[in-house]
Amino acid sequence: MTSLAQLRAICRGDEAHTPAPLLVPAPAMLPTNERRRASPAVRLALACVAQALQDSPFSGESLRSVFATDEGTGEVCQQMLDALATTRQISPLLFPNSVQNAPSGYFSIAWRNRQPATVVSLGLESFASGLLCAVTEAVACREPVLLVVYDPVMTPPLNELLPVSESTSTAWVISSGTPGETVPVLGSFSMALEPAGAQTPTEFAAWLPASWAAHSSARALAALGLLEAGPDTDLRLPLGGQMLTLRRTEAAQT
Repeated sequence: MTSLAQLRAICRGDEAHTPAPLLVPAPAMLPTNERRRASPAVRLALACVAQALQDSPFSGESLRSVFATDEGTGEVCQQMLDALATTRQISPLLFPNSVQNAPSGYFSIAWRNRQPATVVSLGLESFASGLLCAVTEAVACREPVLLVVYDPVMTPPLNELLPVSESTSTAWVISSGTPGETVPVLGSFSMALEPAGAQTPTEFAAWLPASWAAHSSARALAALGLLEAGPDTDLRLPLGGQMLTLRRTEAAQT
């Protein structure tokens, strides 16, 4: 999986993205039975969460969470459709992974998290929707919120409807308050939701593979690209007939 340092290097043009099969291991933090049942989408989301929380002061047990995805189940959906078209029998081990909140549920099991969790899905606007939800919750509750955005690979023939040929995912911890001295801050941002008016969405980032244009979660990677941009650089994302604008307000810290 690509680290934040690698992502920033790609954004600067110091490195190039090289497509490669993504082999995500079964989440070690899950109990054995749940580990065997975890779908590729679940493994993708939890691996991203583990990477984000590694060496961080945040506890996965205590974080509120928002999960955002376009389709969300990837190949599990195709397997269920195949079963319905043939034997018409769905495996009881397969069905739990077909629901939209499966990765969120596995996250709660893996980190023994009993905090509120929200799952949103709004097509290409899923990241914008999830970001708005996470920021709103962070402001209202005055607590940090984990935002996980993911798009698992779609298998044929569903990839003709949703062309996701490489899995993409990001995980953020969002806080609305002044961080303590022990909390690392990658960057500070402002956000506004306004009528679209004459504003146009920001073009898909040139440093991201063009094949990712159908990934909602790639918009999250583009948002992380603001860490390499100057202050007051913004990212405009359409959301339900309005425009969500994310603007970096000060230099990133490491």
